[in-house]
Amino acid sequence: MSRKSEQMDRAIGAYFAACDATRERRELKNGATEERQIPYTLFGLARAVALTPEEVLAAFHAGARSKERAILRDAVLKIAAYTLERALLGELSYQPALEALRSMGFSEAAQQSDGKLQIVLDDAAGRYSK
Repeated sequence: MSRKSEQMDRAIGAYFAACDATRERRELKNGATEERQIPYTLFGLARAVALTPEEVLAAFHAGARSKERAILRDAVLKIAAYTLERALLGELSYQPALEALRSMGFSEAAQQSDGKLQIVLDDAAGRYSK
C-alpha cells in the first residue's frame, strides 16, 4: 500500500473511531441528560480526508481503480449502511435517511406509493448492512 493510501486509511479509521467514541450530550425536558453517538456523515468523512464531499462522491462513483478510490468507496458504503441501519432501527426518520442516501448517489432508494420506504443497495453495500 502506498504512503498516500496508508494516510487515507488511517484518517478514515480515525474519523470512524472518533464518531464511535464521542458522545453528544443533550438535556431532556425532565432535567435528565441523554447521550448519543455522533453519526457518520459524508461531510465528516470528506473533512477527515481533506477533500470536498463532491470529490469523495466522484471517487466513489468512478469505481475502485486505485487503492485510494477503493478505500473511499468502502468508507462511503459504511456511511450508507450506517444510515440505513439507523432508519431501520427507528433512530432516524425515513425522510432524512432517504435524502442522505440520495445525496450519496444511491438513486435506487425510493419511496413506494403505499408510504413504505424501499432502499436497494448493491452487493457491496449489502455486505456492510449485515
